[in-house]
Amino acid sequence: MNDFLLHLCSYHQPRRVRVIENVCQNHPTVANLFWAQQYSLINWLGCRRDLDRAEFNDELTALEKAGLISLHDNQVQLTAAGVSYQEENPAYEPHFFDWFWLANTRRVEQRFLLGIQVVSELAYHNRRYVPVHVPYSEQGAVKAWFHRYGSARLVHQVARELELLGTAFEGEDEQLVTAFFAGLVGHDGSGQTIAQVSQELGLNIGETMVINHDALLGISAFAKNTTGPVARLLQPLLASSPLSTSCWQTINMLRQGQGLAAIAQRRHLKLGTIREHVLTAAILAPQVYQWERLLPSPDKDYLKHKYEGPVASWQFTSWGHDENRDFFCFRLYQILQGREEDG
Repeated sequence: MNDFLLHLCSYHQPRRVRVIENVCQNHPTVANLFWAQQYSLINWLGCRRDLDRAEFNDELTALEKAGLISLHDNQVQLTAAGVSYQEENPAYEPHFFDWFWLANTRRVEQRFLLGIQVVSELAYHNRRYVPVHVPYSEQGAVKAWFHRYGSARLVHQVARELELLGTAFEGEDEQLVTAFFAGLVGHDGSGQTIAQVSQELGLNIGETMVINHDALLGISAFAKNTTGPVARLLQPLLASSPLSTSCWQTINMLRQGQGLAAIAQRRHLKLGTIREHVLTAAILAPQVYQWERLLPSPDKDYLKHKYEGPVASWQFTSWGHDENRDFFCFRLYQILQGREEDG
């Protein structure tokens, strides 16, 4: 049974099926981010990037047939039986998902595995081997890294970093240690597949992929906070914040006192794009600006009078002459009120 997918469902309120799918695959549109925030699933963004719709739908169907979830109008909800199953079979609790924004874990995995393999073969003075199959761009990055730092000293440094990572993972969860070391490719080891690791852990593939994603975020966090060879290999892949460079440019101009229309004109972007930057930042980096300042008092008073109760139940209706502007105000107010609901 897919305990991982059950973990993303709720007994108290139905959740939109496609939002859960998009969270797993990492589609960070404003709508997906908003609903992920409402469902407390933001940290799960990108946890299963390779999940396709057919596979996702099959997993949902299996859970529905088992009586653990109910599906209606493209929404999913845990049943009482699903709650009981969860209590008896607690799902894996991620340890590094707070770093969800830090890296594309698929690229981290490709670069990390090839880098470790190259160092392992160096330790045995072996120049003839079949490298891990990764995209050409990752091959080039690892090659440049190796040409710059490759030496006997590199072998000892990387071995020490792997030891530190293993110790850190062991302090969190034994399953992390298993997933971490089982996948490594070295001189005499080809690395286990996800299916093989799943069998070793006694879990299904979906759950094992979540653990693997957790381990890769842990590796990324390690690289962000250290200065050794692994850090030098992976740091070009790491983000500096949850917001894109373009989004930060918008927010910095906003903090300088420029209006949204002026920012759009000066950046040669659509006003809708600038508004998306604002809403994204309000969700992912609420501390960087006083977002209430973007809500004119008449609109804020109207919204406060019009909408009450849980924000997830609100239905948008335009009240002015510009529906796009009204929806921006509605969504921003919804985000702000949703944060207050969460305390």
